[in-house]
Amino acid sequence: MFVCAECGAMHPGAGFCASDGTKLVAIGEDLLLGTTIGAYRVARLMGIGGMGRVYKGVHPTIGSRVAIKVLSRECSDRRDLVERFFAEAKAVNMIRHESIVNVLDLAMLPDGRPYIIMEYLDGAPLANLIDAAVHQQQPLPLGGVARLAAEVLDALGAAHGKGIVHRDLKPDNVYVTPSGRAKVLDFGIAKLTDTTTGSSTRTGSLLGTPHYMAPEQAAGRPVDHRADLYAMGVILFECFTGRKPFNADALFDLLRMHVEVPPPSPRQFRPDLPPELEHVILVALAKQPEQRFANVQAMSMALQHATSQLSPEQWAPLSVTRGPLTNPGAWSPTPPVSWGGRSTPPIPGPGHVATESAGQVTAHPRTPPARTSSRKGLWIAVIAVLLVGGGVTAAVVAQGT
Repeated sequence: MFVCAECGAMHPGAGFCASDGTKLVAIGEDLLLGTTIGAYRVARLMGIGGMGRVYKGVHPTIGSRVAIKVLSRECSDRRDLVERFFAEAKAVNMIRHESIVNVLDLAMLPDGRPYIIMEYLDGAPLANLIDAAVHQQQPLPLGGVARLAAEVLDALGAAHGKGIVHRDLKPDNVYVTPSGRAKVLDFGIAKLTDTTTGSSTRTGSLLGTPHYMAPEQAAGRPVDHRADLYAMGVILFECFTGRKPFNADALFDLLRMHVEVPPPSPRQFRPDLPPELEHVILVALAKQPEQRFANVQAMSMALQHATSQLSPEQWAPLSVTRGPLTNPGAWSPTPPVSWGGRSTPPIPGPGHVATESAGQVTAHPRTPPARTSSRKGLWIAVIAVLLVGGGVTAAVVAQGT
């Protein structure tokens, strides 16, 4: 049997759909293609992850499109993963924000696998735009990135206001629509803060994507909303420079860098980056949560101030389809730095961290932390987290699943 990837209609033989002319796709071993989930016909497999698959669904009568996320059979047998899967729908339903992908329904397939029906998005993940910019050696517009970041921060503010911490914010989970608007995805490991104790993630758990983990998250310590601000700092660093602030081949080394190593200066990779924007990034990347912005509102205000002097051409919206090269050298200092390298850039000398009060950001010199016996104890704790299973989760997410 064959299925039309546009309308989901079933056909006995190969060829093109009689309704819309789309080339037909063989169903093969995927028995969900061409079937009906809820009110929608499963038209196309959109992606495969570590926990399941995402399909495009089409309403057979009115033609509306949705995304259908189905948990795998293996994960469906684990109660903790099923609860995490449904937690995404519950979290999104609690927040209800225009910059967060909308969840329409959740239920179980006849074979017991849970599924979520979500808003269908046109566009591309922010990660794709960063990769294209690096490939073309064409920097993303400063104002366009700042505008998108402001929308993400606004969505996070709505989540934090409900006591929800995303915990896995990264470019793959920020979708950019054709109009350049942001949509935040994947609240699958979001944590609802305990409003009675003020605590959130329990000590010893390690969930998230290692490149974007806050130091306290990497060390398996409790996290709050400021872990999302750290992830935003990593995303801004990557958008503006084309590389992540920390990189390592070994998971343990990467986590150690988040906890111990000062972030490099973004301006050494993007010389045209205004110092005010660099300051926002470095504040967000502070090792201690109390040295970061107090909340998303403070970070948004700082970002707005840092971009107030940008020229009109720097405010071009992010485009899902990039245009021709206009200034290929803008991201490369002298001497030029190769793009997309795996090795971590040289770490500069002491920079600045900041504290903020009433929306004002004040810089203070940063001194490297002294290496004491407590640091040894910290890494013994991190190793323990990795051994008991947290590291397995982190390693799986690191592979893009």
